[in-house]
Amino acid sequence: MTLERGNAFTPVASATMIWPWGTALAAGAVTGVASFLLNSLSLSSGLTTAIFFFSLVGGAVALLGGKGDRRARRYAGQYPWRFAAAPALLGGAGTAVVSYAGMLIGGAPFAGLFGAAFAGLGAAALIWVILGIIGMVAGNKSA
Repeated sequence: MTLERGNAFTPVASATMIWPWGTALAAGAVTGVASFLLNSLSLSSGLTTAIFFFSLVGGAVALLGGKGDRRARRYAGQYPWRFAAAPALLGGAGTAVVSYAGMLIGGAPFAGLFGAAFAGLGAAALIWVILGIIGMVAGNKSA
């Protein structure tokens, strides 16, 4: 197979082939609703929390789970930091977009751009580090 030769297998392909959609959606929905209710009905806070936990829990379950394509699980176990980049980019980009939309509605378009960029970078960095460590310690390298 061409997917097994060299570095043709990408982190995005690996993440999408073993992504636990049901678990990730449930984690995002539960934490998003809880954040929405606990933060004075702030829609922006609920959505960013939901996106963050969708990416984090989805990536962690994909690394630790035994379902999905064996080539994708092997790639994720052998290259945990590369694999962690795909969920981190998803979570960071989603956080930045929702944060910027919330700040636009609040009336701070220029300052909101920088604030949203830093919020997205912070979320992406945190997800990347957590999933990278999980992949290094418990990743399935022999899938």
